[in-house]
Amino acid sequence: MMSRHKCTKSLYRSFLQASSVRYSGLALSEVSPIPLSHDSVNRWLSSSALRPSGVWNLTQSLINKKEPCFLVCDDTILDKNRSEKIELVHYQYSGNAHDVIAGIGLVNLVWHGLRSHDSIPVDYRIYDKASDGKSKNDHFRKC
Repeated sequence: MMSRHKCTKSLYRSFLQASSVRYSGLALSEVSPIPLSHDSVNRWLSSSALRPSGVWNLTQSLINKKEPCFLVCDDTILDKNRSEKIELVHYQYSGNAHDVIAGIGLVNLVWHGLRSHDSIPVDYRIYDKASDGKSKNDHFRKC
């Protein structure tokens, strides 16, 4: 069956692997080898929702459970200063911006192998204390 989206998993994966700074749909549309609008990327991502359990299901076989490792928990604020009407956008402190900004809170959990130096995502959570009553630290404990 042929996809109705121009954006594909292969294209998106290559973009994420090559990009070290910008991960937005707009950034992908600017560097894509095929004509691709940022709205097209957004529609593809919306139709390809990956839940936290899906991340683990995709990556667990890549992890060497016998290798010494770190589990890295990190939080970030996805800057949405121009998107005040998005449901999960709240004003919160961003260490990156060194200021309070409108954004979406995101917690990531990454397995990092000390011998292989592989870094593999294993979980993520969007945190919104107003809707779920949990802080980012509560979400870290659940990951």
